[in-house]
Amino acid sequence: MELYDTSDTQKPAIFAAKTAILQNKAALFRLFAANTISGAAQGISMLAVPWYFADQLKQITVFNQIYAVATLVSLFWGLYAGTLIDRYSRKGIFLAENLVGALVLLGIAAIGFAQGGLPVFLVAMVFVVTFFNYNIHYPALYAFAQEISSPKDYGKITSYLEIQGQFTNALAGGLAAVLLSGITEGSVTWLGYTLHVPFAFERWSMQQVFLLDGITYLLSFVLILSIRYTPQAQRHTEKMPLYHRVKAGFIFLHNNPMLLVFGNFSYFVFVTTMVLNFVLMPNFVKNYLAASANAYAIGDAAFAVGAIVAGLVVARLFSRQATVLGSISMALLSASAFGVLMFNRQVGVYYLMTFLLGLANAGARILRITYLFNHVPNQIIGRTGSVFQVANVLMRFGFIGLLSGAFFVAHIEYAFLTMSLLCLTGAAVLAFFYRRLVALHQS
Repeated sequence: MELYDTSDTQKPAIFAAKTAILQNKAALFRLFAANTISGAAQGISMLAVPWYFADQLKQITVFNQIYAVATLVSLFWGLYAGTLIDRYSRKGIFLAENLVGALVLLGIAAIGFAQGGLPVFLVAMVFVVTFFNYNIHYPALYAFAQEISSPKDYGKITSYLEIQGQFTNALAGGLAAVLLSGITEGSVTWLGYTLHVPFAFERWSMQQVFLLDGITYLLSFVLILSIRYTPQAQRHTEKMPLYHRVKAGFIFLHNNPMLLVFGNFSYFVFVTTMVLNFVLMPNFVKNYLAASANAYAIGDAAFAVGAIVAGLVVARLFSRQATVLGSISMALLSASAFGVLMFNRQVGVYYLMTFLLGLANAGARILRITYLFNHVPNQIIGRTGSVFQVANVLMRFGFIGLLSGAFFVAHIEYAFLTMSLLCLTGAAVLAFFYRRLVALHQS
């Protein structure tokens, strides 16, 4: 007995809808798989390069300057990337970025093997190319996920994306600990425990790391090429000039000021996390904790584990109506963890605080993206994200320049204090506009 009218005129539509749902589930699975494969190797490279500058070259200030310049350039690249995301196929964008990444990484690895080593500028180039890749990859990833998902699943999808992404980071952190330090046969101490290792593993060279990264780009390309999907959000091609397409994102947010407030100030946790990972932590682990690459990579893995926990619990803990409250809570948690790091010189406490920072950062991202998915049309989400990226880049550039100074390098506790105050500022602004942000969310 059928509960619904399934006349001949309705059956094709029902069948098409069911087919689209199954097709999009398969598309998401392949997208996640491709992102995991390439993301793990990218994560190793993004850990390897700053550690290479800090440990082998003893030039952490040089790396900070490279990162600052790359961040400034990404201000313009991010704006242009947003227009590409909204105008072209998101699948096509993923294919292009993986192909470019493969060509660059494999080419540089080949030079390294041919010459028996890599010049510093090519090592830095890998970091910059991967960094620019991130600037289009993640906005396109979220836009694609919104495009092929129904609104009722936004919270789940953002959580799954965070779990997948951070599981990848945890995998990268674990692999980096082995590849950057190697393994010596015999007894080793790890997290306070003495372990017996019956084999030795020689530390990898940078060209070997980059070769692995380049191969995974190719594997990711093949997986993405096989994706088939049915859009849930309809888009139309915009043929207006580039300037007007960029301007559309600013106009949309100007007409929706509460989205502008939430999108920027909920970003503060992410801003501090980026500065932490690429500027503060290599210096902190190497010079203040007097620890090895192993501790640095384990801290990154602890950060990723915290983020995975956030992916499992945050969306459930803070429902659709409580995403603003959740964002405030994540900012306060980050501020507290930075406050503890100001006074900490224990490796175990460092692991715990990076775990909490990972939880807070991922939780803030899940809540932020879910909120924006529910209020920003898919047609313009790439350019809207670009506007937020402008503010993000300007803040990161300012703080990277500030915290790379000799005073903060020598007195890192004040750098942590600065990051804590920034998170508190974000929480305070969101709390001030709390009623209006909640009202918008319930409308």
